[in-house]
Amino acid sequence: MLKTHRTSIIIIIFCLLSSVTYAQSGKEVAVTGDQFGQLLKAVEDAHVAIKTLSADFTQENTSSLFTDKVIQKGKLFYKWSGQLLRWEYTSPKPLTLLFNDDQVTLLTDKGPISNPNKMLNELGKMIINTINGGNITVNTNFRINYLKNSQDGSYTAILTPINKKIKANYSSIRVILNGKSYLAEKVIMTENNGDVTTITFSNIKVNTNLPEGIFIK
Repeated sequence: MLKTHRTSIIIIIFCLLSSVTYAQSGKEVAVTGDQFGQLLKAVEDAHVAIKTLSADFTQENTSSLFTDKVIQKGKLFYKWSGQLLRWEYTSPKPLTLLFNDDQVTLLTDKGPISNPNKMLNELGKMIINTINGGNITVNTNFRINYLKNSQDGSYTAILTPINKKIKANYSSIRVILNGKSYLAEKVIMTENNGDVTTITFSNIKVNTNLPEGIFIK
């Protein structure tokens, strides 16, 4: 069960297609030269300003092991101070993971389990780095290219793994950024075996008060 959710989460965002047929409306063109530098600065500035973030998410997993897509829904809460993240599945089955930059805690009905898996620790770091912009600006784990959608103004950050551990599991990650806020609206992750996870974020709120105790084990 833990392995299934571990794969589900990061078959998501982070360690976060080229083999996947995916198209946004409008024409995508490469961002290069001065425009590339300007975009990186805009993305960095937008993410540096984030002190708290909350959002709903819908996660769709496509795998050769399943006939139908596996759909999960949940909420995430992020706090810059302490690099805290709560990744909470609400359906079809509740499951909550708490991350900081040093450890991960799995919340179960029998109590919290600290650092249940090294892969989850790495996952937490990647998710946090995607939220704070570390994965989509300068990152030694990925080669990063940007495309701009000429119709809706959105950007796609294409992350191609160069880190051996990540490359052994994932072929690429696409992060779709809102063209005005530069925040991630969708993440598409492809594993080397062809499994794909798409996470779509909605109801994104930045720098609002988060519920008390949301990051307590």
